[in-house]
Amino acid sequence: MDESSKEKLVEQFRAYLDEYELDETETPEQTDLFSLFTELAALRNEVRLESRQIKTALDMFRESFDLVEKSNEQMAKELERCRSEQGNKDRENTRVLLLAFLEIYDRLDAGMKTLKRYKQSSWGFCCQPEIRLISGVKEGQAMTIRRVTQLLARYQVRPMDVLNKLLDPHTMRAVEVESDHRLRNGIVTEELRKGFMWDKEVLRIAEVKVNKK
Repeated sequence: MDESSKEKLVEQFRAYLDEYELDETETPEQTDLFSLFTELAALRNEVRLESRQIKTALDMFRESFDLVEKSNEQMAKELERCRSEQGNKDRENTRVLLLAFLEIYDRLDAGMKTLKRYKQSSWGFCCQPEIRLISGVKEGQAMTIRRVTQLLARYQVRPMDVLNKLLDPHTMRAVEVESDHRLRNGIVTEELRKGFMWDKEVLRIAEVKVNKK
């Protein structure tokens, strides 16, 4: 680099320094107390405003949370009510079906009693086909009754034991009376229509004949 180029660079650097040199006559800016308190007051107001906004936001969040919680509780209660109603409806439908099966059981039982009361005539040797037919019907009836009884037992339906028991108005209804001085009043002497329990609930009341002196 020649001398002239060096001189140019030095002059440029000197001009740069002269441009940014501080003026010794200037005094640094002083901060007065009024400006300081003004800034503090503005800062306090801003903090107060932000605190109020945060409190408002928290209150809104709390209200929203309470609303969601109440909605969840209401939804849970509604769901429980629907389940309860559905359970009651299903149980009522099951009750109707079980009572229908009991009607079938009554007819089968009545038919079996009729067959059991059948007596062979003195001319039985001439009626062998009829005897075989009645025997076959009786066997079929007995098989069907067993199947129906098994089906009822699957649903925890069982017959009541009422004979020789004292009349219970919750499980029995007296439809006939007879007089036997050897027995107490209200003793069940005959079961006219069988009663059934469904688990711990009365499915059908028994119709009975009771003793009355």
